[in-house]
Amino acid sequence: MYRRTVQIAVAELRRAARASDVLEKLRSLEVAEQKLEDALWLRPEKAGERFPDGLREIRRSRERTLTADALPATERLLEGAEKDAPERAEMVRAAGDLLALLDHYLPEDDRVGALDARFRQLGGERPSYQRITPLRELYHRPAEGAGCMVLLGGVLVVAPFVVWLLVR
Repeated sequence: MYRRTVQIAVAELRRAARASDVLEKLRSLEVAEQKLEDALWLRPEKAGERFPDGLREIRRSRERTLTADALPATERLLEGAEKDAPERAEMVRAAGDLLALLDHYLPEDDRVGALDARFRQLGGERPSYQRITPLRELYHRPAEGAGCMVLLGGVLVVAPFVVWLLVR
């Protein structure tokens, strides 16, 4: 499971590097970050210093993408929607998706608040931010020695039957 989680993280980082769509890039960075955190949770002894450094770099990249790409893209989408373009509803929806990420990661930024006000004037309903569920919330590690206890319990259950078969 650890190996597959790391493979997914690397694939998402590659996808983010190739992405020309800002929303796709941000979502890929989120998945990569969560998968690295999952791998760190699964095997902390294997992660070493590489994973925390990688997580810091992903966060820096996301911050740059949000400020340099997502804010201007949202602005362009809203400008297009204000001009009554034929794709107005699609532009408002895409702006809402970007605003959900911007508001989650840059809640104190005044530019995000201004864009959100313009978005609401256009009648947009912003979707809520959808976080990626960490593996630690889906799976629970067994306690130390739990495997031995299960094996011992199985032996204790099967032993009387084996003895009964041998005595009979």
